[in-house]
Amino acid sequence: MVFEQRDNKSKGPSAGDRFAQAVKNKEIKKSKKSKEKKKKKDKSSKKSSHSAFSTSSQVSQERRAPIGGISLGEKIDRSSDKLFVGHDYREVFSWEYERSWADILMDVEHWHLMPFTLGIEQELIVADDYGNYLPGDEMVFRMREIVKDAIKMLKQLINGQRSDFLPIPEYIKSKILVPPYGREDLEKGYVMDIRYNLPEGNASSEVDIDCFGRDGNVTAITYILELVTPPCEYVEELAFWASTLFLLAKKTLPKDLNIIASGINPVAREYTRGLTQADHFHIGSFKGGHIEKAMVYSMLRNFIPHLIALSNNSPIINNRPTDVVKIINGRITAPNCIRSLRLKYNETMLSPNMPKGFLPYLTSTDQRGVQTFLDAVEKAGLEDARMVDCFPFTDFGTIELRVCDAQISICRRIGMAILIQTLAYKARKLLMKKKWVPNAGAPTISFNRKGAYERGLISLFKPQNLTHEFLAKNDPNFAEQYLGPKNDPVNYMTQAVQRMFFYIKPELVELGFLYSPFLKPLLMSVFGEVSYATAPMSEAEYQLSLYDYKVNQGEDPNILNDLIYFTTEYCKDPISHPLTGNLTLPKEMRD
Repeated sequence: MVFEQRDNKSKGPSAGDRFAQAVKNKEIKKSKKSKEKKKKKDKSSKKSSHSAFSTSSQVSQERRAPIGGISLGEKIDRSSDKLFVGHDYREVFSWEYERSWADILMDVEHWHLMPFTLGIEQELIVADDYGNYLPGDEMVFRMREIVKDAIKMLKQLINGQRSDFLPIPEYIKSKILVPPYGREDLEKGYVMDIRYNLPEGNASSEVDIDCFGRDGNVTAITYILELVTPPCEYVEELAFWASTLFLLAKKTLPKDLNIIASGINPVAREYTRGLTQADHFHIGSFKGGHIEKAMVYSMLRNFIPHLIALSNNSPIINNRPTDVVKIINGRITAPNCIRSLRLKYNETMLSPNMPKGFLPYLTSTDQRGVQTFLDAVEKAGLEDARMVDCFPFTDFGTIELRVCDAQISICRRIGMAILIQTLAYKARKLLMKKKWVPNAGAPTISFNRKGAYERGLISLFKPQNLTHEFLAKNDPNFAEQYLGPKNDPVNYMTQAVQRMFFYIKPELVELGFLYSPFLKPLLMSVFGEVSYATAPMSEAEYQLSLYDYKVNQGEDPNILNDLIYFTTEYCKDPISHPLTGNLTLPKEMRD
């Protein structure tokens, strides 16, 4: 797969147009009648389903933002939509949105430094064209061969011998301390390791990462492919590794196997423990020691429902959602369609939806903090306690966040990483002011956690015995945004997520993240003008929209082939994503 160098001055078709055409070519075998119906639907409605099948669109020449800046388009009236908070919504065009991934990757001088190191464990379905897993013995053999090919291919890439990948920037190449190598792991089998340099200030200057191999938590019968990025310092460095590992997987898999990015296999007949896919984020390098680590953990804990609502991506099992998909005025409401079946069923490997046994608020991660944590989650030791939403005691000295479903697009994965980084930085800044991170409380967090994975961004947000006065003791702005103003309280998860962005907007600006192309799909989810639906929506709603379109067209509603196709497309170009359309932001979110 050759990365495409996009020329912003070209008058040829946009990336979105070319991608839509690719989908049309893919449909060539369908009947003439079916194609005529789709063509008519495309012409008659702005919300054509084909727009759902396109990559991120580029803005027209006359509406481009100036180099290095942004421009504003027309005003959007949101006053009658009760799900939106904020004022003076306008279309936003950023110069950063128009740059190609090749330009961004090679412009190392302008990469965005993250306040903490961060790595991602990306879990992928490996299955045949029908979604079936291979028998255990066969998969053991084939996985070994796949890993061997990946090692060979990555070595070639490092040595500049691959023309089907973008060149590795010298900065990244200098951090690879030894050539990639194979290693036998007791749980994972044969894996590819990378020895990577860590920034100064860490206890160790290097770390070995099992970056490509079978997930070790799965049974010996069926397997998940786990792609693990090294701990990265820059946003673009993280995007490089996430995308490159995906491409290695795609290129090394036999033709009869596919990688599929979804929280759950949509064709699986029923839930099987251990066979769901997530993105796990490891955040590290805590300059403030045990107290700062505890504050970062407590900040992330407060926003677990918000993070879940943004990352839901497992709404279909046995080729159908849990209820009829309902679209009202262009908005995918579908109130009884579970957005994350992975979180619904995975009760033994994550946190509960009740205060008892839920994650505690921590003020330190020293030995006393460890005991507080173990007492709260009712576990005897840390090894038993690690299967929770957010675990601050990993062997690597990191905090592991485990709530996010596997995302279809690399872009959204990196956007989630940016969001996590910014929340963590907010905690650091509070600590620098000698303030504790507020405690939203286990009753509120656990209650809204359930609503977040059941109904996603349209779920109700209900505080449980939580007041402005209590939260305002440490941070009045947190109280104002977490609960909403007293005369205009937060009622829906969409509003809660919007106000979360209001809360961290100063830090997004300070870190240079606000107009990052990687953050754009998250902002689109709650503020944007999506071309084929009305926001809010996540990738779970995207899957539901694919399903609903097929049902309405009288087609087989199996979306597996679509997920296979888009998993590949959205890893080739890490700044493309399914939520096409125009980004609109209120005045409260514009720089």
